[in-house]
Amino acid sequence: MSTIALPLAQETVMSLWQVAESQGTTAEALADRAIRRYLRQQAEAKIEREEQHFHAQHAELLDRYAGQYIAMHEGRVIDSDTDELTLYLRVRQRFPSVGVLIKQVTPEPDEVWMMRSPRFEYET
Repeated sequence: MSTIALPLAQETVMSLWQVAESQGTTAEALADRAIRRYLRQQAEAKIEREEQHFHAQHAELLDRYAGQYIAMHEGRVIDSDTDELTLYLRVRQRFPSVGVLIKQVTPEPDEVWMMRSPRFEYET
């Protein structure tokens, strides 16, 4: 695990310690959980924005990439391939921790269903 020092307002630090104590955990563990949750929310919001870009550009994408998988980042296509896994691996190599939309370009843009898998967190 890496360590980083973040300057926080005194009020934030005190609240963090109080909540951590009331939950029987450490301030570090609580802060880590909160930051991970925030980063996950940001990644989900980015994918939603990319989905909006995909829908707005659908006609142009269909003309150029019909049947292919595209990778969309910051509202533009950064890569494409006929094989989804090959594209995914290339994109992950270039953007290991950034949300990038990978989607097949079909005649009808489909609805996005976001499903969360259950995750259990054990606290010690």
